[in-house]
Amino acid sequence: AITAGKQFEVLTGGHVLAGFHEVVVSQATLDAVAKAKAEKRSLWRVSSTLFSHIASDAVLQPLGKFATPEAVAKYPAMKTGQQVQEELNLIKLGKQQNASANDTQKAAQAQGK
Repeated sequence: AITAGKQFEVLTGGHVLAGFHEVVVSQATLDAVAKAKAEKRSLWRVSSTLFSHIASDAVLQPLGKFATPEAVAKYPAMKTGQQVQEELNLIKLGKQQNASANDTQKAAQAQGK
């Protein structure tokens, strides 16, 4: 999962970099779907995801031989929960985004909308 990979990157001071995953629909994807439909093949796709991370109250920082001055500067110590929240904020799923939506909804309700 994205979070575990990012955390492993921090623990290794960037020695092992987190992978990047993005789903993209291209013209080749659309062509493959059209071909499968024409051949009356199933369009089902099965995917399985596991989300995991270090305990939220644990300190996340480069460890052992990976704790070089450069790595410590690039990956400052922080609680794992804070790192997870920052990742969620980057993909617009964090508390700040949800809080803003909730605040807007509450304000509208207060105004009788």
